[in-house]
Amino acid sequence: PPIDPNAPSTSIAVRLLNGKRLVVKINLSDPVSALGQHIGTQSGEDSYVLTSGYPPAVIEDLGKSVEEAGLNGAQVVLRKV
Repeated sequence: PPIDPNAPSTSIAVRLLNGKRLVVKINLSDPVSALGQHIGTQSGEDSYVLTSGYPPAVIEDLGKSVEEAGLNGAQVVLRKV
């Protein structure tokens, strides 16, 4: 989805399954599931989960906003399932 330039936004660094890095600019009010839409097919055909933090924890609630999930400026790592 396109970013709303009038709403607060952040950049999230995403580490893909193949080790490549992707930076996604997203609104803080967007659901975490929108991050998956930005990643799209760049993750390949494998199923994955989003993890963040240390120690890495799986992000379970994809309906939460980016801000509610604590992903403002975060690094997210895809883990193969």
